[in-house]
Amino acid sequence: MPEAHRLLKRTLIRDVERVLDIEANIVHAGDDLVDVARQAFAGPSTRVISVVDDEERLVGILPVLRVVEEIVARVAPEQLLADISTVEQAGRFAEEVTARKAGDLMLDPLFLGLEDTVSDAFAAMHIHHLSGLPVVDAERRVVGYVDVLELALRYLEELQPGPGPSAT
Repeated sequence: MPEAHRLLKRTLIRDVERVLDIEANIVHAGDDLVDVARQAFAGPSTRVISVVDDEERLVGILPVLRVVEEIVARVAPEQLLADISTVEQAGRFAEEVTARKAGDLMLDPLFLGLEDTVSDAFAAMHIHHLSGLPVVDAERRVVGYVDVLELALRYLEELQPGPGPSAT
């Protein structure tokens, strides 16, 4: 196994999750989706929203794309109807049109712990087609967010050692 690959298997999320300083976007399961959309637009760097319960524990994730599709479905449903060709797609469309709260649209919780590795994070994002994931503590409280760009930057550093992102 090449040394760079071994290093990435040992590099912990706690060591990379602030590289790009992208804050977690946290909403509650009962929050209205219009408010969730406004919050997402205010923090566009976070592309996967963390959905928490009343005890602030992660209960789901909500990719921003799902929120956008839900808003489009309310305003211009014909934009999404054209792409429906299967029963599964029709079911998802019906779900999006009737969703009103973050909890209605969220996916099952998928997250990283501070002790997970860069390799673990990339694998999870790749398998689930996500561009970021929340980072949680032992009680499943959201303590950060890791974006695929942060991971790519860490891999790039291994390919071309040199200065990190410039501060402008």
